Amino acid sequence: MKKIGILGVPWMFHEDRQGVALAPYAIRYTGVVRMLEKLIDEVADYHNMAFFTDMEQEAILKSKDLKAITYKAKELRAIVADMKAEVDMPIVFGGDQLISLSSIAGMGEEGLEQTVIWVNAHADMGQELKQDNLCHNVMATVVGRGPKELATIMDQRFVSGDNVCMVGTRRIDYEELRVIEEEGILHYEMTTLDRKGFGMVTDEIMQWLANKNGNVHLVLDVDAIDPEFTPGTDFISQGGIYWREIRYFMKNLALSDKINAMTFVGINPLNDDKNKTSQFVVSLLEEFFQVKNMQIDYF
Repeated sequence: MKKIGILGVPWMFHEDRQGVALAPYAIRYTGVVRMLEKLIDEVADYHNMAFFTDMEQEAILKSKDLKAITYKAKELRAIVADMKAEVDMPIVFGGDQLISLSSIAGMGEEGLEQTVIWVNAHADMGQELKQDNLCHNVMATVVGRGPKELATIMDQRFVSGDNVCMVGTRRIDYEELRVIEEEGILHYEMTTLDRKGFGMVTDEIMQWLANKNGNVHLVLDVDAIDPEFTPGTDFISQGGIYWREIRYFMKNLALSDKINAMTFVGINPLNDDKNKTSQFVVSLLEEFFQVKNMQIDYF
């Protein structure tokens, strides 16, 4: 890995989730840039995007103006697309899950397939617009089954369902499950992970990933991980992925040499315990790039 780019997105699309806007600052407080500079040839810091202006807050948070929301989402999409052209791997940090729609869209490329590995407690496969919780529509929009109001963010570069893998869901309704099955998405709920074992599931995902071409994007929402390790999130429920499991998963993703974009979301520092969640996310990144370096040295 010669050059990576990092970008913080301090945006929130729901006024009751004020803390998520602080996520990039909490991540940076861990010393993530210094850590990456020790492991990567070159780290391009795209810094943190600006907070919403007063006018944008009024339109997005108070009026829930979809035109204003999609405008900001497309702005982020364009920046991620620029990063993709300049670095080997864009890495985006944020709190609000909606930013992952923009980062996935920004990695889209004409004539090149994109694969998404979605590690999340939620499937976010809602087809009907949920204006109070647009995060619920993210993955449905990514695969072209979401509300038309959000579809333009993808710029018609939808991801084929058989190029999507969902891991760690435990908050999913029947209608979402039906769409997942219809789209042919590779799906591992927590009950499946418990039954099969995380090692076997990881092996299956790596075999599936080996046949994928084009851009492969890891999107990790910290609410997929058990709150014992990532308490700094808005959606807490016991029974998530454990630290040994997610670290094992990151190591295998590094060994696959397939990942060329990452997005980390779901972080709310106001709910955290001494920045434990951001530190955990950064430790996953460190694990990933240490393995990549070892692999290069070995071969």
